Amino acid sequence: MSLITIEEPTDFGTAEHPAALVIMTNACNLTCRHCFVYRTDTPSEPRDKMNDATMLYQLKVLRDRHKIRSMLFMGGEPMIRRDLVLKAMQLFEQSSIVTNGTYGIPSVPGHLVTVSLDGPEFNNDALRGEGVFQKVKEAVFERDPTDGTTVILQMTITRENQRVLEEFVKAVADWPVNGVAFTFYVPDKNDATGLGWDDLRDRDRVVQKVIALKRTYPIIKANIGALEMMLSDVSLEATGVSGENCRLKSTLPLYVGAGGQFERTFCCYGNNVDCTRCGAYAVFNGAYHRKHNRQPLFNGMRLDG
Repeated sequence: MSLITIEEPTDFGTAEHPAALVIMTNACNLTCRHCFVYRTDTPSEPRDKMNDATMLYQLKVLRDRHKIRSMLFMGGEPMIRRDLVLKAMQLFEQSSIVTNGTYGIPSVPGHLVTVSLDGPEFNNDALRGEGVFQKVKEAVFERDPTDGTTVILQMTITRENQRVLEEFVKAVADWPVNGVAFTFYVPDKNDATGLGWDDLRDRDRVVQKVIALKRTYPIIKANIGALEMMLSDVSLEATGVSGENCRLKSTLPLYVGAGGQFERTFCCYGNNVDCTRCGAYAVFNGAYHRKHNRQPLFNGMRLDG
């Protein structure tokens, strides 16, 4: 019987980080064109080189060292390591999971599960893969909606799917979920996907559309004040040119990098993100609450409104 060597975590200093996120695995069963995890400048290899015992130990050490209270579990697809995720969630006061939903919706009473869908069936599958929309729908309807798990559907808005926002809300309005959320595509500095907006004034019209939809559909979980902070004339107040104003920068992003050890990226979205075109709702939600001297749920990572 071989012994498992448990190594100490990377030294990230002594700063407190009330919120953190962890990439549980770099592996994923989908190849979404807008995913930020697999960008060139972001550590996405090797895959699954940190064993379960080491990851649990290191997360506990980092929790105590940095006073981490809330943890966001991501991938890749975190449900590939379902058992590990469920054990690791018990280490933190608040936990949330971002999943593509194709491995089912985990039952985690008292916690948040965000399921990624990027529009109605045709538009979603163009970004995420054929058949994904129906597979996620089946998983959502198979879950027990009374188990105490908060389940949110989240759509990442891009230039390609910006015209189908209301169509998406109508398509999922009768699903057994707790709400629908929107965030915007976050490009890197060398982005050539065509999914983002080169001029944020063009994105303004889409932000205003989301605000109008929020007023019409109570199922949408968003703060209108936070959305208004995304408008081009004020957005840099929340982000800064190089992230200097970003509230989310206090979050500790843990990626599994070289040698199977945790690495901290520049921000949650990687090492080469273009802060001037950031569309992460959590960034602006955090900025809104800071401006009004309030503490957002999950330190800005959890949607409200």
